[in-house]
Amino acid sequence: MTELAMPAPPAAYPRNSLGVWSLVLGIASVVLALGVFTGIPAIIVGNQGRRAVRAGEANNEGMALTGVVLGWISLVILAVVVLLLVLRFLAGGPDT
Repeated sequence: MTELAMPAPPAAYPRNSLGVWSLVLGIASVVLALGVFTGIPAIIVGNQGRRAVRAGEANNEGMALTGVVLGWISLVILAVVVLLLVLRFLAGGPDT
């Protein structure tokens, strides 16, 4: 008599919450202009998420990469704004 074996469930990638968090923090850093407060964490968490993808622990590298890019964009915007404010202050203040 032959026994019917149940097939194993297909292997699925686990959800990568690091990629999701990186994307959320990156969007918040650009939309809410919170450069340092959410941009830097977006970069850090996004790089950890990309490392998890390379290790085969996750499958959403696009989200993690987008969070990293948005984090860097928000930091560049912040640097430009600070530079413009410093130049304006050195040029004689807002009354000039």
